[in-house]
Amino acid sequence: MFVAIEHVIKDPDAFWQKVGDMLASPPSGMQLHSTMISERHSLCQCMWEAESIDVVRDYLEPELGGISVNTYYHVDPDTAIG
Repeated sequence: MFVAIEHVIKDPDAFWQKVGDMLASPPSGMQLHSTMISERHSLCQCMWEAESIDVVRDYLEPELGGISVNTYYHVDPDTAIG
C-alpha cells in the first residue's frame, strides 16, 4: 500500500538531521518513493510504500513526532494521478 505523509515541521534543523539518519537504513519492507519539500523547509510531503499506515507511523513518530506534526493517509491507487 502507498502511504502519504504531510509533515508540518516545527524545528527544521532537527527534523532534517533526523530524517537524514533515518533514511540511511529504513526497515525492510518500507520504501520511500518521493519527497516534496517546501522552499523554506517547513513543510514536507512524502510517499512511502509499506504494509500499512501503522508500520510507517510506528517508524517515524518516535523520532519526528516531537519536532513535526504528521498527517498520515492511505493513497487510493485507483484514483491517484502520477
